[in-house]
Amino acid sequence: MRSVFPAKLGFLVFLAAAPGVPAQNAAPPPLVRLYPVATDAHGQPVADLTGGDFEIADQGKSQSVFFFRRPAEPSPPLAAQEYSNRPNGTMPQATAILFDLMNESDSNRVDAWHTLAKSIPQMDPRDAPFFYLLNLSGELVPVRGIASEPAAEAPRLQTFQADLDKAVEAANRARPTGIDREDRTKRTYHELEVLANQLATLAGRRNIVWITSHMPSITNSAPCSGDWVDCGLYVAHTAVTLERDGVAVYPASLSGVIDPDAGYDLEQIALLTGGRTIFGRPVREVLQQAAGDSANLYDLFYAPEASSWDNKFHRIRVTCKRNGVKLQVKERYYALADSRSGQQRQEEELQAAYYRPADTSGIGLRVKVSPAANGIHLEIRVDVADLLLREQAGKYSGIVAVLISDRGAKEQSETGLMYRPLGEPAESDLRVNLTKEERDSQMGSGLLISQDHAINAGVARVRVMVMDRNTNQVGSVTFPVR
Repeated sequence: MRSVFPAKLGFLVFLAAAPGVPAQNAAPPPLVRLYPVATDAHGQPVADLTGGDFEIADQGKSQSVFFFRRPAEPSPPLAAQEYSNRPNGTMPQATAILFDLMNESDSNRVDAWHTLAKSIPQMDPRDAPFFYLLNLSGELVPVRGIASEPAAEAPRLQTFQADLDKAVEAANRARPTGIDREDRTKRTYHELEVLANQLATLAGRRNIVWITSHMPSITNSAPCSGDWVDCGLYVAHTAVTLERDGVAVYPASLSGVIDPDAGYDLEQIALLTGGRTIFGRPVREVLQQAAGDSANLYDLFYAPEASSWDNKFHRIRVTCKRNGVKLQVKERYYALADSRSGQQRQEEELQAAYYRPADTSGIGLRVKVSPAANGIHLEIRVDVADLLLREQAGKYSGIVAVLISDRGAKEQSETGLMYRPLGEPAESDLRVNLTKEERDSQMGSGLLISQDHAINAGVARVRVMVMDRNTNQVGSVTFPVR
Protein backbone atom coordinates (compact mmCIF):
# COMPACT_ATOMS: atom_id res chain seq x y z
CA MET A 1 0.00 0.00 0.00
CA ARG A 2 1.37 3.39 -0.93
CA SER A 3 1.66 5.76 2.02
CA VAL A 4 -0.84 8.61 2.19
CA PHE A 5 1.74 10.62 4.14
CA PRO A 6 4.66 12.59 2.70
CA ALA A 7 7.60 10.73 4.24
CA LYS A 8 8.13 7.07 5.03
CA LEU A 9 9.82 5.99 8.24
CA GLY A 10 10.49 2.51 7.02
CA PHE A 11 8.06 0.29 8.90
CA LEU A 12 4.87 -1.32 7.69
CA VAL A 13 2.65 -3.78 9.50
CA PHE A 14 1.69 -6.57 7.15
CA LEU A 15 -1.46 -8.54 7.90
CA ALA A 16 -2.15 -11.93 6.39
CA ALA A 17 -4.30 -11.58 3.31
CA ALA A 18 -7.13 -14.05 2.91
CA PRO A 19 -6.15 -16.62 0.28
CA GLY A 20 -7.77 -16.42 -3.10
CA VAL A 21 -8.79 -12.75 -2.92
CA PRO A 22 -7.33 -10.87 -5.89
CA ALA A 23 -5.80 -7.44 -5.49
CA GLN A 24 -8.22 -4.79 -6.68
CA ASN A 25 -8.86 -1.09 -6.53
CA ALA A 26 -12.04 -0.98 -4.46
CA ALA A 27 -12.26 2.81 -4.29
CA PRO A 28 -15.95 3.73 -4.64
CA PRO A 29 -17.36 6.47 -6.86
CA PRO A 30 -18.71 9.64 -5.21
CA LEU A 31 -21.63 8.66 -2.99
CA VAL A 32 -24.74 10.38 -1.72
CA ARG A 33 -25.13 9.51 1.95
CA LEU A 34 -28.54 9.57 3.57
CA TYR A 35 -29.41 9.00 7.22
CA PRO A 36 -33.15 8.24 7.43
CA VAL A 37 -35.00 8.01 10.74
CA ALA A 38 -37.93 5.59 10.56
CA THR A 39 -40.91 5.83 12.92
CA ASP A 40 -44.26 4.06 13.23
CA ALA A 41 -47.72 5.61 13.51
CA HIS A 42 -47.08 6.34 17.20
CA GLY A 43 -43.77 8.11 16.57
CA GLN A 44 -41.72 5.19 17.92
CA PRO A 45 -38.47 4.18 16.16
CA VAL A 46 -38.57 1.33 13.64
CA ALA A 47 -35.15 -0.34 13.67
CA ASP A 48 -35.62 -3.59 11.71
CA LEU A 49 -35.90 -2.34 8.13
CA THR A 50 -33.71 -3.80 5.39
CA GLY A 51 -32.08 -2.13 2.43
CA GLY A 52 -34.81 -3.58 0.24
CA ASP A 53 -37.47 -1.68 2.21
CA PHE A 54 -36.18 1.65 0.87
CA GLU A 55 -36.86 3.15 -2.54
CA ILE A 56 -34.75 6.14 -3.69
CA ALA A 57 -35.31 8.55 -6.56
CA ASP A 58 -32.79 11.27 -7.47
CA GLN A 59 -34.27 13.90 -9.80
CA GLY A 60 -36.97 11.33 -10.52
CA LYS A 61 -34.45 8.63 -11.49
CA SER A 62 -34.53 5.40 -9.49
CA GLN A 63 -31.34 4.57 -7.56
CA SER A 64 -29.93 1.32 -6.18
CA VAL A 65 -28.80 1.08 -2.58
CA PHE A 66 -24.98 0.99 -2.59
CA PHE A 67 -24.56 0.43 1.16
CA PHE A 68 -27.03 -0.05 4.00
CA ARG A 69 -26.73 -0.26 7.75
CA ARG A 70 -29.33 -0.42 10.50
CA PRO A 71 -29.03 1.82 13.58
CA ALA A 72 -26.17 0.66 15.80
CA GLU A 73 -27.24 -1.41 18.80
CA PRO A 74 -25.92 -1.24 22.40
CA SER A 75 -22.98 -3.52 23.18
CA PRO A 76 -21.61 -5.05 26.42
CA PRO A 77 -19.63 -2.75 28.72
CA LEU A 78 -15.95 -2.34 27.96
CA ALA A 79 -13.54 -4.56 29.86
CA ALA A 80 -10.38 -3.35 31.58
CA GLN A 81 -7.84 -2.03 29.05
CA GLU A 82 -10.48 -2.08 26.32
CA TYR A 83 -11.34 1.07 24.34
CA SER A 84 -13.97 1.97 21.75
CA ASN A 85 -15.13 4.84 19.56
CA ARG A 86 -18.67 3.74 20.49
CA PRO A 87 -18.33 3.05 24.23
CA ASN A 88 -21.88 1.64 24.62
CA GLY A 89 -22.08 0.35 21.06
CA THR A 90 -24.31 3.13 19.75
CA MET A 91 -23.21 6.09 17.68
CA PRO A 92 -22.04 9.07 19.78
CA GLN A 93 -23.60 12.43 19.03
CA ALA A 94 -22.81 16.09 19.63
CA THR A 95 -25.24 19.01 19.60
CA ALA A 96 -24.69 22.76 19.66
CA ILE A 97 -27.35 25.39 20.26
CA LEU A 98 -27.02 28.52 18.16
CA PHE A 99 -29.09 31.33 19.74
CA ASP A 100 -29.53 33.69 16.80
CA LEU A 101 -29.90 37.26 18.05
CA MET A 102 -29.27 38.54 14.54
CA ASN A 103 -32.36 36.93 12.97
CA GLU A 104 -34.59 36.21 15.98
CA SER A 105 -37.60 38.51 16.19
CA ASP A 106 -37.57 41.19 18.88
CA SER A 107 -40.70 39.72 20.45
CA ASN A 108 -39.11 36.27 20.85
CA ARG A 109 -35.56 37.26 21.74
CA VAL A 110 -35.99 38.13 25.42
CA ASP A 111 -38.31 35.21 26.18
CA ALA A 112 -35.94 32.75 24.51
CA TRP A 113 -32.98 34.24 26.41
CA HIS A 114 -34.57 33.75 29.82
CA THR A 115 -35.92 30.31 28.94
CA LEU A 116 -32.49 29.10 27.86
CA ALA A 117 -30.78 30.65 30.90
CA LYS A 118 -33.04 28.64 33.21
CA SER A 119 -33.24 25.39 31.22
CA ILE A 120 -29.63 24.58 30.32
CA PRO A 121 -28.21 24.53 33.91
CA GLN A 122 -30.86 21.95 34.88
CA MET A 123 -29.45 19.42 32.42
CA ASP A 124 -27.02 16.63 33.18
CA PRO A 125 -23.56 17.96 32.19
CA ARG A 126 -23.08 14.83 30.06
CA ASP A 127 -26.14 15.75 27.97
CA ALA A 128 -25.80 19.54 27.94
CA PRO A 129 -25.25 21.02 24.48
CA PHE A 130 -22.51 23.35 23.41
CA PHE A 131 -23.87 26.88 23.22
CA TYR A 132 -23.18 29.84 20.94
CA LEU A 133 -24.69 33.22 20.17
CA LEU A 134 -24.94 34.87 16.78
CA ASN A 135 -24.73 38.53 17.78
CA LEU A 136 -26.26 41.50 16.01
CA SER A 137 -23.08 42.01 14.00
CA GLY A 138 -23.23 38.44 12.70
CA GLU A 139 -20.35 37.14 14.84
CA LEU A 140 -20.24 33.75 16.55
CA VAL A 141 -19.84 34.11 20.33
CA PRO A 142 -19.11 30.96 22.41
CA VAL A 143 -20.84 30.63 25.78
CA ARG A 144 -20.02 26.95 26.22
CA GLY A 145 -17.53 26.33 23.43
CA ILE A 146 -16.51 23.11 21.73
CA ALA A 147 -12.78 23.50 22.48
CA SER A 148 -13.40 23.28 26.25
CA GLU A 149 -12.00 20.42 28.32
CA PRO A 150 -14.77 17.97 29.35
CA ALA A 151 -13.62 17.97 32.99
CA ALA A 152 -14.45 21.67 33.22
CA GLU A 153 -18.01 21.35 31.94
CA ALA A 154 -19.80 20.52 35.23
CA PRO A 155 -18.63 23.67 37.07
CA ARG A 156 -19.07 25.76 33.91
CA LEU A 157 -22.68 24.62 33.67
CA GLN A 158 -23.27 25.95 37.17
CA THR A 159 -22.31 29.42 35.97
CA PHE A 160 -24.11 29.10 32.63
CA GLN A 161 -26.94 31.52 33.46
CA ALA A 162 -24.53 34.26 34.48
CA ASP A 163 -22.31 33.55 31.47
CA LEU A 164 -25.28 33.69 29.10
CA ASP A 165 -26.67 36.87 30.65
CA LYS A 166 -23.29 38.55 30.28
CA ALA A 167 -22.88 37.39 26.67
CA VAL A 168 -26.39 38.42 25.62
CA GLU A 169 -26.13 41.82 27.26
CA ALA A 170 -22.85 42.41 25.42
CA ALA A 171 -24.28 41.17 22.12
CA ASN A 172 -27.77 42.66 22.36
CA ARG A 173 -26.89 46.25 21.63
CA ALA A 174 -28.37 48.19 18.71
CA ARG A 175 -27.78 46.57 15.34
CA PRO A 176 -24.75 48.12 13.61
CA THR A 177 -25.55 50.34 10.66
CA GLY A 178 -24.63 49.31 7.15
CA ILE A 179 -25.69 45.64 7.43
CA ASP A 180 -28.14 45.08 4.61
CA ARG A 181 -30.12 41.97 3.73
CA GLU A 182 -27.31 40.39 1.75
CA ASP A 183 -24.79 41.06 4.53
CA ARG A 184 -27.09 39.46 7.07
CA THR A 185 -27.62 36.44 4.85
CA LYS A 186 -23.93 35.98 4.10
CA ARG A 187 -22.86 36.37 7.73
CA THR A 188 -25.50 33.96 8.98
CA TYR A 189 -24.52 31.25 6.51
CA HIS A 190 -20.82 31.80 7.18
CA GLU A 191 -21.22 31.39 10.94
CA LEU A 192 -23.35 28.27 10.47
CA GLU A 193 -20.42 26.87 8.50
CA VAL A 194 -17.90 27.93 11.16
CA LEU A 195 -19.94 26.18 13.85
CA ALA A 196 -20.31 23.08 11.65
CA ASN A 197 -16.53 23.00 11.13
CA GLN A 198 -16.03 23.03 14.90
CA LEU A 199 -18.59 20.26 15.44
CA ALA A 200 -16.83 18.21 12.78
CA THR A 201 -13.85 17.80 15.14
CA LEU A 202 -16.09 15.68 17.41
CA ALA A 203 -17.05 12.04 17.00
CA GLY A 204 -20.40 10.75 15.81
CA ARG A 205 -23.52 12.51 14.56
CA ARG A 206 -23.66 16.28 14.83
CA ASN A 207 -26.61 18.65 15.18
CA ILE A 208 -27.12 22.40 15.31
CA VAL A 209 -30.29 23.48 17.15
CA TRP A 210 -30.82 26.90 15.65
CA ILE A 211 -32.98 29.15 17.86
CA THR A 212 -34.41 31.63 15.36
CA SER A 213 -37.63 32.84 13.79
CA HIS A 214 -36.25 33.79 10.37
CA MET A 215 -34.30 32.16 7.55
CA PRO A 216 -32.34 34.95 5.82
CA SER A 217 -31.96 34.54 2.07
CA ILE A 218 -31.23 36.51 -1.04
CA THR A 219 -31.60 35.23 -4.59
CA ASN A 220 -29.18 35.76 -7.43
CA SER A 221 -29.97 37.90 -10.44
CA ALA A 222 -30.05 35.04 -12.95
CA PRO A 223 -33.44 33.59 -13.94
CA CYS A 224 -34.34 30.69 -11.65
CA SER A 225 -37.59 28.76 -11.42
CA GLY A 226 -36.91 27.18 -8.02
CA ASP A 227 -37.26 28.40 -4.44
CA TRP A 228 -34.66 30.17 -2.28
CA VAL A 229 -32.59 27.00 -1.91
CA ASP A 230 -32.25 26.53 -5.66
CA CYS A 231 -31.85 30.24 -6.38
CA GLY A 232 -30.19 31.67 -3.29
CA LEU A 233 -26.73 33.17 -3.06
CA TYR A 234 -24.30 31.32 -0.77
CA VAL A 235 -26.72 28.42 -0.20
CA ALA A 236 -24.78 25.88 -2.27
CA HIS A 237 -21.54 26.52 -0.37
CA THR A 238 -23.29 26.16 2.99
CA ALA A 239 -25.06 23.00 1.87
CA VAL A 240 -21.79 21.37 0.78
CA THR A 241 -20.06 22.39 4.03
CA LEU A 242 -22.82 20.99 6.26
CA GLU A 243 -22.89 17.78 4.22
CA ARG A 244 -19.11 17.36 4.46
CA ASP A 245 -19.18 18.00 8.21
CA GLY A 246 -22.10 15.62 8.78
CA VAL A 247 -24.24 18.30 10.45
CA ALA A 248 -28.05 18.38 10.56
CA VAL A 249 -29.82 21.66 11.35
CA TYR A 250 -32.85 21.75 13.67
CA PRO A 251 -34.48 25.22 13.42
CA ALA A 252 -36.48 25.88 16.60
CA SER A 253 -38.65 28.67 17.95
CA LEU A 254 -39.23 28.18 21.68
CA SER A 255 -42.30 30.44 21.67
CA GLY A 256 -43.89 28.75 18.69
CA VAL A 257 -44.94 32.16 17.32
CA ILE A 258 -43.56 32.28 13.80
CA ASP A 259 -44.63 33.66 10.45
CA PRO A 260 -45.88 30.90 8.08
CA ASP A 261 -43.52 31.99 5.29
CA ALA A 262 -40.57 31.95 7.70
CA GLY A 263 -41.68 28.53 8.93
CA TYR A 264 -41.59 27.19 5.36
CA ASP A 265 -38.12 28.64 4.77
CA LEU A 266 -36.77 27.13 7.99
CA GLU A 267 -38.27 23.79 7.06
CA GLN A 268 -36.30 23.87 3.81
CA ILE A 269 -32.95 24.27 5.61
CA ALA A 270 -33.95 21.34 7.83
CA LEU A 271 -34.86 19.19 4.81
CA LEU A 272 -31.60 20.21 3.12
CA THR A 273 -29.55 18.84 6.03
CA GLY A 274 -31.64 15.98 7.45
CA GLY A 275 -32.90 17.84 10.51
CA ARG A 276 -36.44 18.94 11.34
CA THR A 277 -38.23 22.11 12.43
CA ILE A 278 -39.52 22.15 16.02
CA PHE A 279 -41.68 25.08 17.08
CA GLY A 280 -43.28 25.82 20.43
CA ARG A 281 -41.65 23.05 22.47
CA PRO A 282 -39.32 23.33 25.51
CA VAL A 283 -35.63 23.30 24.70
CA ARG A 284 -35.17 20.01 26.57
CA GLU A 285 -37.65 18.33 24.22
CA VAL A 286 -35.94 19.84 21.19
CA LEU A 287 -32.60 18.42 22.33
CA GLN A 288 -34.18 15.05 23.12
CA GLN A 289 -35.66 14.95 19.61
CA ALA A 290 -32.27 15.66 18.02
CA ALA A 291 -30.55 13.07 20.23
CA GLY A 292 -33.25 10.49 19.53
CA ASP A 293 -32.91 11.02 15.79
CA SER A 294 -29.13 10.62 16.03
CA ALA A 295 -29.51 7.34 17.93
CA ASN A 296 -31.95 5.85 15.41
CA LEU A 297 -30.38 6.74 12.07
CA TYR A 298 -30.01 4.28 9.23
CA ASP A 299 -26.99 4.62 6.92
CA LEU A 300 -28.12 4.51 3.31
CA PHE A 301 -25.71 5.33 0.47
CA TYR A 302 -26.23 5.34 -3.27
CA ALA A 303 -24.00 6.11 -6.25
CA PRO A 304 -25.49 8.43 -8.91
CA GLU A 305 -24.06 8.11 -12.40
CA ALA A 306 -21.05 10.29 -13.09
CA SER A 307 -22.98 12.78 -15.24
CA SER A 308 -25.32 13.53 -12.32
CA TRP A 309 -22.63 15.53 -10.52
CA ASP A 310 -23.61 18.72 -12.32
CA ASN A 311 -23.12 21.48 -9.71
CA LYS A 312 -26.86 21.85 -9.14
CA PHE A 313 -29.29 21.08 -6.36
CA HIS A 314 -30.92 17.68 -6.70
CA ARG A 315 -34.25 16.61 -5.25
CA ILE A 316 -34.34 13.25 -3.48
CA ARG A 317 -37.39 11.17 -2.68
CA VAL A 318 -36.96 8.29 -0.24
CA THR A 319 -39.93 6.07 0.59
CA CYS A 320 -40.44 2.91 2.62
CA LYS A 321 -42.25 -0.10 1.20
CA ARG A 322 -43.48 -1.13 4.64
CA ASN A 323 -46.91 0.26 5.43
CA GLY A 324 -47.23 2.68 8.32
CA VAL A 325 -43.56 3.70 8.40
CA LYS A 326 -42.71 7.39 8.17
CA LEU A 327 -39.23 8.54 7.16
CA GLN A 328 -37.42 11.68 8.27
CA VAL A 329 -34.59 12.27 5.77
CA LYS A 330 -33.00 15.06 3.76
CA GLU A 331 -34.77 15.89 0.52
CA ARG A 332 -32.06 17.79 -1.37
CA TYR A 333 -28.31 17.89 -1.87
CA TYR A 334 -25.91 19.93 -3.96
CA ALA A 335 -24.28 17.71 -6.59
CA LEU A 336 -20.79 19.21 -6.43
CA ALA A 337 -18.58 17.81 -9.16
CA ASP A 338 -15.52 16.03 -7.77
CA SER A 339 -12.52 15.70 -10.08
CA ARG A 340 -10.42 13.73 -7.58
CA SER A 341 -9.58 10.12 -8.32
CA GLY A 342 -10.96 7.39 -6.07
CA GLN A 343 -7.52 6.94 -4.54
CA GLN A 344 -7.23 10.65 -3.79
CA ARG A 345 -10.57 10.63 -2.00
CA GLN A 346 -9.44 7.69 0.11
CA GLU A 347 -6.14 9.32 0.98
CA GLU A 348 -7.85 12.52 2.09
CA GLU A 349 -10.33 10.62 4.28
CA LEU A 350 -7.45 8.84 6.00
CA GLN A 351 -5.51 12.06 6.46
CA ALA A 352 -8.58 13.70 8.00
CA ALA A 353 -8.93 10.85 10.52
CA TYR A 354 -5.20 11.01 11.24
CA TYR A 355 -5.16 14.73 12.07
CA ARG A 356 -8.52 15.09 13.81
CA PRO A 357 -8.34 16.02 17.51
CA ALA A 358 -11.09 13.50 18.34
CA ASP A 359 -11.86 10.04 17.04
CA THR A 360 -14.29 9.32 14.22
CA SER A 361 -17.09 6.76 14.43
CA GLY A 362 -17.95 5.85 10.84
CA ILE A 363 -16.80 2.29 11.59
CA GLY A 364 -17.28 0.88 15.07
CA LEU A 365 -14.05 -0.28 16.75
CA ARG A 366 -13.19 -1.99 20.06
CA VAL A 367 -9.51 -2.38 20.96
CA LYS A 368 -8.21 -4.63 23.74
CA VAL A 369 -4.67 -3.71 24.85
CA SER A 370 -2.24 -6.00 26.66
CA PRO A 371 1.56 -5.97 27.26
CA ALA A 372 3.90 -7.44 24.66
CA ALA A 373 7.64 -7.51 24.05
CA ASN A 374 8.84 -3.97 23.20
CA GLY A 375 5.30 -2.59 23.31
CA ILE A 376 1.69 -3.69 23.29
CA HIS A 377 -0.51 -6.38 21.80
CA LEU A 378 -3.70 -5.20 20.09
CA GLU A 379 -6.91 -7.11 19.54
CA ILE A 380 -8.86 -4.85 17.20
CA ARG A 381 -12.48 -5.80 16.61
CA VAL A 382 -14.19 -4.13 13.65
CA ASP A 383 -17.99 -3.91 13.48
CA VAL A 384 -18.78 -6.06 10.44
CA ALA A 385 -22.13 -4.31 9.97
CA ASP A 386 -20.17 -1.16 9.06
CA LEU A 387 -18.28 -2.91 6.23
CA LEU A 388 -19.47 -3.33 2.66
CA LEU A 389 -18.58 -6.93 1.88
CA ARG A 390 -19.43 -7.95 -1.68
CA GLU A 391 -20.59 -11.47 -2.37
CA GLN A 392 -18.32 -13.30 -4.80
CA ALA A 393 -18.61 -17.05 -5.42
CA GLY A 394 -20.24 -17.67 -2.05
CA LYS A 395 -17.73 -15.53 -0.13
CA TYR A 396 -18.13 -12.02 1.27
CA SER A 397 -15.09 -10.00 0.30
CA GLY A 398 -13.70 -6.56 0.97
CA ILE A 399 -10.56 -4.62 1.76
CA VAL A 400 -9.94 -2.55 4.87
CA ALA A 401 -6.99 -0.23 5.41
CA VAL A 402 -5.48 -0.28 8.91
CA LEU A 403 -3.29 2.54 10.26
CA ILE A 404 -1.66 2.63 13.71
CA SER A 405 -0.33 6.01 14.82
CA ASP A 406 1.83 6.85 17.84
CA ARG A 407 0.91 10.03 19.71
CA GLY A 408 2.90 12.30 22.00
CA ALA A 409 1.97 14.87 24.62
CA LYS A 410 -1.40 16.61 24.67
CA GLU A 411 -1.38 20.00 22.96
CA GLN A 412 -3.84 22.79 22.27
CA SER A 413 -4.62 23.13 18.57
CA GLU A 414 -6.89 25.55 16.72
CA THR A 415 -9.71 23.01 16.93
CA GLY A 416 -9.17 21.81 20.50
CA LEU A 417 -6.95 19.58 22.59
CA MET A 418 -5.19 16.79 20.72
CA TYR A 419 -2.30 14.35 21.04
CA ARG A 420 0.47 15.22 18.61
CA PRO A 421 1.29 12.51 16.04
CA LEU A 422 4.80 11.08 16.30
CA GLY A 423 6.48 9.92 13.12
CA GLU A 424 4.37 8.20 10.52
CA PRO A 425 1.68 5.57 11.07
CA ALA A 426 2.15 1.90 10.32
CA GLU A 427 -0.07 1.09 7.33
CA SER A 428 -1.49 -2.09 5.87
CA ASP A 429 -4.38 -3.49 3.84
CA LEU A 430 -6.37 -6.42 5.16
CA ARG A 431 -8.31 -8.42 2.60
CA VAL A 432 -11.45 -9.90 4.07
CA ASN A 433 -12.89 -13.13 2.66
CA LEU A 434 -15.66 -14.68 4.75
CA THR A 435 -18.24 -17.37 4.22
CA LYS A 436 -21.82 -16.43 5.02
CA GLU A 437 -21.56 -18.36 8.29
CA GLU A 438 -18.34 -16.57 9.24
CA ARG A 439 -19.81 -13.18 8.39
CA ASP A 440 -22.96 -13.86 10.40
CA SER A 441 -21.01 -15.07 13.43
CA GLN A 442 -18.75 -12.00 13.35
CA MET A 443 -21.72 -9.61 13.25
CA GLY A 444 -21.82 -9.96 17.01
CA SER A 445 -18.16 -10.42 17.95
CA GLY A 446 -16.55 -8.22 15.29
CA LEU A 447 -13.85 -8.91 12.71
CA LEU A 448 -10.68 -9.60 14.72
CA ILE A 449 -7.32 -8.07 13.77
CA SER A 450 -4.61 -9.22 16.18
CA GLN A 451 -1.06 -7.89 16.19
CA ASP A 452 1.81 -6.47 18.24
CA HIS A 453 2.85 -2.82 18.10
CA ALA A 454 6.23 -1.52 19.27
CA ILE A 455 6.19 1.47 21.63
CA ASN A 456 9.08 3.93 21.70
CA ALA A 457 9.98 6.45 24.39
CA GLY A 458 7.78 9.53 24.30
CA VAL A 459 4.67 7.72 23.07
CA ALA A 460 1.74 8.58 25.35
CA ARG A 461 -1.16 7.28 23.26
CA VAL A 462 -1.85 5.22 20.17
CA ARG A 463 -4.57 5.79 17.56
CA VAL A 464 -5.94 2.90 15.50
CA MET A 465 -7.68 3.85 12.24
CA VAL A 466 -9.66 1.56 9.93
CA MET A 467 -11.09 2.45 6.51
CA ASP A 468 -13.46 0.36 4.41
CA ARG A 469 -12.06 0.74 0.89
CA ASN A 470 -15.46 -0.09 -0.60
CA THR A 471 -17.21 2.92 1.00
CA ASN A 472 -14.43 5.22 2.34
CA GLN A 473 -16.03 5.01 5.79
CA VAL A 474 -13.47 5.47 8.59
CA GLY A 475 -13.36 4.63 12.27
CA SER A 476 -10.65 5.46 14.78
CA VAL A 477 -10.02 4.94 18.49
CA THR A 478 -7.26 6.55 20.58
CA PHE A 479 -6.08 5.12 23.91
CA PRO A 480 -3.32 5.64 26.50
CA VAL A 481 -0.25 3.41 26.69
CA ARG A 482 1.56 5.12 29.60
